[in-house]
Amino acid sequence: MTDPRSDTTVQATGPRPETTVEAAGPRSVTAGQAADPRFDGIVRPSAVLPGTREALLPVPHGPDNHAANLLRTRGGELLCTWFSGPQEGDPGTNVVVSRLTGGRWEQPLLIAADPRRSEQNPVLFEDGDGLVWLLHTSMEPHDQTTAHVVARTSPDAGRTWSEPRVLFPEPGSFVRHPPAVLDDGTWVLPAYHCTATGDHSVVKTSADGGRTWTEHQVPGSADLVQMTIAQRPDRRLLAMFRDRRAGRIHASTSSDGRTWSAPERTELPNNDSSVQLTRLGDGRLALVYNDASLERDQFRWVTKNGERRRKALRTPLVVALSEDGGESWPHRRTVQESDSEYWQNELGYSYPSVIDGREGRLDVAFSYLRKTIKHLEIDAS
Repeated sequence: MTDPRSDTTVQATGPRPETTVEAAGPRSVTAGQAADPRFDGIVRPSAVLPGTREALLPVPHGPDNHAANLLRTRGGELLCTWFSGPQEGDPGTNVVVSRLTGGRWEQPLLIAADPRRSEQNPVLFEDGDGLVWLLHTSMEPHDQTTAHVVARTSPDAGRTWSEPRVLFPEPGSFVRHPPAVLDDGTWVLPAYHCTATGDHSVVKTSADGGRTWTEHQVPGSADLVQMTIAQRPDRRLLAMFRDRRAGRIHASTSSDGRTWSAPERTELPNNDSSVQLTRLGDGRLALVYNDASLERDQFRWVTKNGERRRKALRTPLVVALSEDGGESWPHRRTVQESDSEYWQNELGYSYPSVIDGREGRLDVAFSYLRKTIKHLEIDAS
């Protein structure tokens, strides 16, 4: 399928770089542009998805809101983080965190806001002591090779945060997804490096609660990034990767989180956009991804840096479930399709996050045309 409006040139903003920031402390932020009344954060029944509830989160400013990441704390609180600003890679692109309270997402707290750098790809996770971690990338404007990874921690489920520290100083370091935790307590954090000659994936392991880290290479991972990891029922780890070539999701496995098989193509398409994998309480795996690829000629024409090129569609967005550790994905449901608003904006519905919800449900968040973040509560049966 090709874009029915593929003869119309639109300005591409595409996937962009990531960065770090120095903030005096979290503070509430209000919209810097005319607020869309839809972005009120209230969770309501969906008008188009039976049995689903949804919300469009309030945003601090725009026009770029992207790369959502969800966390359900042990205390039951649901947090969402993303980056918000004028454009990915611009100074003033910052990291924010919002909390779901009483059926409504709060105005987000501004956590990272270095005016000289661009902060992106925030990741939330909770350690064994109940400390909430926030990792994000920080880089010089529009130069991914300068990125490093910054860490903050919160003892009170994201209400207050420590001062930032550079966790991974190597230039070109990126993260996108939270760590998996092995049975012995080892953290296995997927990461990747952006260099002048290309990108590749690595994992960072820590056996001491994040105080020290060891890096392990993923063989054959050139152009395969934003690795997302979950533990299968057989206790082995499964990783899935974004394909920079917009062909297929790739997959790799490991028995110890340190040594990984070379990634192999799966049946699932990839549009050069992030996917996320998680394990549910009943052992099933859930994956959220865009069911589109250049390999299948699902694209629209865009103009970037004065050049006309094909860009893989970032629609539809699909949730898939696997009962055999990721060997097959027979249960699939489209949760966001293109509409008239989409055809005016090539950015689409992308960069999803998925976690096990409550009472047999999934929580999903994703970039909604990069105007805001959309949250869905979906039946996982």
